Amino acid sequence: MSINIKYVCVATKMNLYLPYLQVLIPDLVILGLHTPWEGFITKYKLLSAYLSEIKDETLVCFIDAYDVLPTKQLASLESKYRAFRETNTHAKIIVGYDKVDNIFHEFICRLIFDTVDEVRLNSGQLIGQAKDIREIINSILMQSVFQSDQIELTQYAKTHKDHIYIDVKQEFFYVKSRPLREVTLPKNVQACFIHANGNGFLYQFLKEEYDLLLSLPERWQHLIANLVGVIRKIIVYDIIFLKQLGGPPP
Repeated sequence: MSINIKYVCVATKMNLYLPYLQVLIPDLVILGLHTPWEGFITKYKLLSAYLSEIKDETLVCFIDAYDVLPTKQLASLESKYRAFRETNTHAKIIVGYDKVDNIFHEFICRLIFDTVDEVRLNSGQLIGQAKDIREIINSILMQSVFQSDQIELTQYAKTHKDHIYIDVKQEFFYVKSRPLREVTLPKNVQACFIHANGNGFLYQFLKEEYDLLLSLPERWQHLIANLVGVIRKIIVYDIIFLKQLGGPPP
């Protein structure tokens, strides 16, 4: 793991895979712990405040707290990023690539989150210099409409295409949406992070990558939390979709 990268996440409580994320990245910066959650845009509000105190050239990797874990490729993240910037001088940040295998699910996600040239990004992980992330986040906060980090980042990317590189080759971030099912890392993928987007499980990944076994009580806690998470996301996304259509009836 590079000591030249600051790893940052937002979490209001120690839950799901965050304890393992903290063990695997000991210097992880956790913003918002034990504070009220005020919606998805809370991530950007806390990140903006944090970045205001970070030197411009500092390399920052921002990740979701509860369903993202590093792979053993994490040690190569900085060198991968430096090599990328040599040939992609205009891109300010790299973000994850979001695509659902289920056609119907993907259709709904496209309606809710929109796309950038028919490609969907995932805001659950990004990397870039502090000054560039700060510029993008502050621009989003000034114009935020939907109060959703993923929708807002997508809208920004649509009008600033050179600034956002979506990691469609999964060289940095592997994102997989498998609600309530196992998410594992394919052998041909050399990503530095794995993201069980959509309340999936990472039990098998922890066992295969780090020989870590979750206890039965922990598994039950994760199952219940993920079930609640799926229901909550359905409700939240329904509300967002209604807003996009003009808002719910009074």
